[in-house]
Amino acid sequence: MTETLVITDPESDRYHTFGYISWWRQEVVREATVLVIGAGALGNEVLKNLALMGVGQLLIVDFDTIEDSNLSRSVLFRETDRGRSKAEVAAEAVKSLNPDVGVKAWHGDINYEMGLGVFRHVDAIIGCLDNREARLSINRFSWAVRRPWVDGAIQELMGIVRVFWPGHGACYECTLTDLDYQVINLRYSCPLLARENILQGKVPTTPTSASIVAAFQTQEALKLIHDMEVQPGKALMINGLTNDIYLTEYPIKEGCYSHSPMESIVELPQVLSRTTTLKQLLEIAQDSLGSETVLEFDHELVVALECPSCGQKSDIFKRMARLYESAFACPNCGDRREMRLTHRIDGSEEYLNRTLAEFDVPPLGIVRARNGNKRTYLELTGDKGSFLKFD
Repeated sequence: MTETLVITDPESDRYHTFGYISWWRQEVVREATVLVIGAGALGNEVLKNLALMGVGQLLIVDFDTIEDSNLSRSVLFRETDRGRSKAEVAAEAVKSLNPDVGVKAWHGDINYEMGLGVFRHVDAIIGCLDNREARLSINRFSWAVRRPWVDGAIQELMGIVRVFWPGHGACYECTLTDLDYQVINLRYSCPLLARENILQGKVPTTPTSASIVAAFQTQEALKLIHDMEVQPGKALMINGLTNDIYLTEYPIKEGCYSHSPMESIVELPQVLSRTTTLKQLLEIAQDSLGSETVLEFDHELVVALECPSCGQKSDIFKRMARLYESAFACPNCGDRREMRLTHRIDGSEEYLNRTLAEFDVPPLGIVRARNGNKRTYLELTGDKGSFLKFD
């Protein structure tokens, strides 16, 4: 069956030229939601491309602020933006570039602060990152909810573009070496080793490298949106010194830690992080799996800090990975306070009436419920309408 080619009026349709592409469906692009993680040099170029093509909704994620050195590689930033959030400035620039596009800026750390359910409710994920830790987090998140993602990296005149798709070829963690793990483990241990004092390496890049790699990333995301064939588990290597471009395939690593998808994710449209309590979520879990059911988290949560010297105690309720070394100093005597930790809720806790947000569970978070060998995953779906709201 031959499909009809619809050609619009170039005087009134900004997307007119795309109509000549045989596989292009502007309505598909218009309805898509793309999560772009990283709003630096690569992220700027990816966002510019997506905006020009009329992608419907863009969720822009970054925890950093703009400094002068960003201006030579970031098309969306201006000198007057110095000190502002990269995500917020990028969102404003995208909206100015194309008012058709809905945008949401999220200023935060992807490793610890974004709900896993967010990854389930987007059509494409693009990583524009400069560190292994964030890539590993995205890889594990995407595997957990079975979503593909597009990775890009640049250094000087070199670049690499990769699509990782759970169950199809190697994943990002499959590519890591022992040295990579050493670097990541150092970063993960930083909360107890004055993480804020560790110098972050700067990767030398050029705006040309960013443009080239971001163009390939955008094209791969468009293929995913259009349900077109991609080549997961392979890397497109770009050598700007010799003008060589070639494809290489990664081997699948047996026993890879990332290969752990969540089974039986249950959407809870009545549950919101800011209003639902731990007790209420536990009751929902017990109604499903039985009265012995407990809630479990994939991270250690610091319930309180207590000073063994003077007895001072402070309620904390934050993930351990989010605490800096300075938080452990006792405000009374200056000695180091000890942590009271937990990673599960069984119903005996004195803080059951705290909301999920007060327990450091983010909007659209996913919490594991377990009763013996039976387990299910509970998504805070009630947050979807407010969190995935685009201007």
